[in-house]
Amino acid sequence: MKTKLLPVLLILLIVLNGVLIFMLINKPHQNLGSQQERNFLIEALQFSDNQKEEFISLDNLHKENMMSFENEVRKTKDLLFNSFSDETANIDSLSTVIGAIQTKKELEVFRFFKSVRKICNKEQQEKFDKIINKAIRGGSQGQEQGPPPREGGMPPPPPR
Repeated sequence: MKTKLLPVLLILLIVLNGVLIFMLINKPHQNLGSQQERNFLIEALQFSDNQKEEFISLDNLHKENMMSFENEVRKTKDLLFNSFSDETANIDSLSTVIGAIQTKKELEVFRFFKSVRKICNKEQQEKFDKIINKAIRGGSQGQEQGPPPREGGMPPPPPR
């Protein structure tokens, strides 16, 4: 009985390793997220076929720009964190560069959404503005912002 179980377990382990290697190489779980975000706006704003094509083009360009900024940040952070033993490294300068790249990223996000808004008609622009405002507020529209409840679940009493 034990000799028959060994080949079955070996084959099972080989198959599982193959699946894990496939998942590491292709990372299908990461590709789904960006596709869902793209589809959300297309569906929520009910884009026409022409608008979809233009949006996808804008989205692809935006992703390329963001990846470029991410690579710049990563390289600069590598320089920064590899400079522990280098007394001549200018830490302030490197952190300023990282901040400037982060600023470029924020501007790129703004330009992208401004471009998306331009391809919308008036009705879509109103929906778009609501979606963006809700996203900026973190989806907590209408809820009071304050400290979380204390232990026991009761909020603190109002000030007198």
